[in-house]
Amino acid sequence: MAMAVTETLHPQDNRRVALIKSLATNNRFYALVRPETGIRNADTVEHIPDDLLLGIAYPCLEDGLNDFAVIRTTYETMDFFPEDDEMRKELMGIVEDARGKLVRRLTELRDRVRARSAHFLGTDLEEFKAYALDIMDRGYPRRNLDSMMKLNVFASVAEAEGHKNGSEPYYRYEFRPEFDPAELLQLPSHEFVAAMFADVLNGVLDDANYKNRYTFDRNVFQKFIALMFINYATTDPVFYGTNKADYGVSEEKDMEDTPLYRAVARELRAIEARLQREKLLAQPAALAEREAARRGEAEVLELPGTLVNEDALLGPIASLCATAKRLAANKDPDTAKFGRVILTDA
Repeated sequence: MAMAVTETLHPQDNRRVALIKSLATNNRFYALVRPETGIRNADTVEHIPDDLLLGIAYPCLEDGLNDFAVIRTTYETMDFFPEDDEMRKELMGIVEDARGKLVRRLTELRDRVRARSAHFLGTDLEEFKAYALDIMDRGYPRRNLDSMMKLNVFASVAEAEGHKNGSEPYYRYEFRPEFDPAELLQLPSHEFVAAMFADVLNGVLDDANYKNRYTFDRNVFQKFIALMFINYATTDPVFYGTNKADYGVSEEKDMEDTPLYRAVARELRAIEARLQREKLLAQPAALAEREAARRGEAEVLELPGTLVNEDALLGPIASLCATAKRLAANKDPDTAKFGRVILTDA
């Protein structure tokens, strides 16, 4: 079950929630911004500042559906012109353009989620991981997934594989071969989510998935829809943005008192507080490690120089041996014997 959002007051914090769109990636994120930054709600910026803690709500992922839909619709159009090579070449240009947008979009999502600079809002990531593993293991009804997204992607893939209505096998999410299943199980939940974005991204980058609509749907589009579905199923409904009061996001409309924006503000502040606590808890361990390293260096520096300096140690021994050799060569028997004793002990 998705986590509940609790109310927290911050009277001295004048930051406001803003939904910001990046021109570089077309991704939209929620963030708490100060008035002096000049960033306003519904703003579009060239690049989203790296120092902002970003929130991902379900509508943010929906943006990516547009690029997938462009590719899928283009393949459907190609089917009407199977013999027109010129038309196909032109249409593939549209596919490549949408593909490039997906690469930029998914790369940013993967990297920001992995670095914990972007967080799913109202989502229980442990539940997200468990839900994903269940779909990998047991699967999920294809028609339920299509119905939720108002698409026929999963059913059309099953039909292309020879399954008729009612006989479709459950859809099972399968990571690409470059991902080790055993390692995936051990990943922290946020890294697991990042791995899912990486898996979808690798599918987008793979030329083999662009032979036709079927290969694209099966190896790429299905996965993104499944990721969205898991996010939807493990997120507090207030973050869906489906409340009537949440409609019509714009720069002119004051969104601060809408259910969604109030929830976003609370959640982002809660995430900030959690990250700060984690940082403080990590400091004693880091200080202890540095202190142990410092003490170790000091102990090494305090060792006697004669033990560290090989020349200083071997020089006197060499002189002693040379003297003993001269004594051993002496004609006097007692002196020669004394020299041999020294050489034997050395």
